[in-house]
Amino acid sequence: MPPFGHTTHLKVFIDPDLLQYDEVWAVAGTWHDVFGIAPHKLVEASEGLVVELKKG
Repeated sequence: MPPFGHTTHLKVFIDPDLLQYDEVWAVAGTWHDVFGIAPHKLVEASEGLVVELKKG
């Protein structure tokens, strides 16, 4: 599910490890609904909260 484009606001959590990459890929459910995006743009577009998500 993409982290933006919904009619209601969703809380989006982004692991800080993603910020080390130049590009990450988001998928919206089919092979035709994928896109690459710079992690900082993903945070901005989704109004996501960067927070440590992994254990240990």
